[in-house]
Amino acid sequence: MSIEAAVCETRITEIERPQATRFAPETAASHDLPNLDMLRAVAVGLVFAEHLAESMKIRGLGLLGHFGVLMFFVHTTLVLTLSMGRLGFAGGKLYLAFAVRRLFRIYPLSILAVLVVVAFQIPPTSWLGGYIWAGWPTLLSNVFLIQNITHSESLNSVLWSLPFEVQMCAALPAIYLLLRRFPSLWTASLTWMTGVVVAALEYATRSSSCDLEFLLARYLPCFLAGIVAWRLVTTRRGRLPGALWAFAIAILVVSYRLVDLIRVYGPASFGALHGTFRNDHGIWWPSYMDLINDWLFCGIIGFALPLFAEITNRWLNAITNRIARYSYGVYICHIPVLWLCFVKLHVGPALMSAIISLLLTSLVSIALYHWLEDPAIRYGKWLAAQLVERTVTA
Repeated sequence: MSIEAAVCETRITEIERPQATRFAPETAASHDLPNLDMLRAVAVGLVFAEHLAESMKIRGLGLLGHFGVLMFFVHTTLVLTLSMGRLGFAGGKLYLAFAVRRLFRIYPLSILAVLVVVAFQIPPTSWLGGYIWAGWPTLLSNVFLIQNITHSESLNSVLWSLPFEVQMCAALPAIYLLLRRFPSLWTASLTWMTGVVVAALEYATRSSSCDLEFLLARYLPCFLAGIVAWRLVTTRRGRLPGALWAFAIAILVVSYRLVDLIRVYGPASFGALHGTFRNDHGIWWPSYMDLINDWLFCGIIGFALPLFAEITNRWLNAITNRIARYSYGVYICHIPVLWLCFVKLHVGPALMSAIISLLLTSLVSIALYHWLEDPAIRYGKWLAAQLVERTVTA
């Protein structure tokens, strides 16, 4: 650890000594939970795999990338509530420290991604169309991550998820404080069900005049499933063998894909036996089923994750930990990398382009983490500590 980092950590520790406005810090931390690393590694792997397959014009993965993002949503809420527990603050100090940390965690890399795609005229995806200047309002919406409010296109297609995360972060401290005041599993479950009701009501009132992807509460139940997981993780010990967690994730991935096949091809999903598929999902699969499907799968993840003991395989944990550490960079940079390899440079056959894309995405994400993400995270922690100290001494 560098001297600056050590000073920063010492400073934060000094500020976080027990006070009347603090809770007792929770002991569970994300780096103590390799099952979370597994979940995050699989999530970013699904997103990358779907987009790589699209670039290679390979069909068959369906919406597995979307399922990966849903995993991110559950993971994010769980990790952030654990983080607030470690901070131990309440009231304004919690909001201040949490907001500053998240600001420097999310925005530096997302803003860089927006500037890069505009500067180099990179299209939102590597497999659909070319670059078109979307205008200043769209650019500013992407910079501030408010596309779902302004109904703007995401200049890098994966940025669509970040506005929902930012908005969830604005509400999460209040939800966390509520759950600390009423810490039962019933309260956590009721919170998740309330999110379902809110999202359902928005769908009922706005779906006819608004694209479903711009419904502000659409993914609220997905995030709140992480609240259930947090409540269980911090109060109960998983009893199922940790090795089964990877198997459980695989079952969820396969199940989501099977539901997607049924959604697309209807009752004739397995009509390959008869030599035909019928794409009639617009007739028999109403749009609200997409929402319910996402909510249910996220709910299952939230309730299931705490049932498993932590994975103990050192090699597997080391691999998933590294992938999880660089996952934000992978998520942000892989679209421009795929475009560079498959469209701009045409670096040989599709398989060769895929291999180079994988290697280049790995290198770029590692560089981004060490040159931008980690320094921004450290600065955010330092700044939060300074601001909280001022409020304590004021």
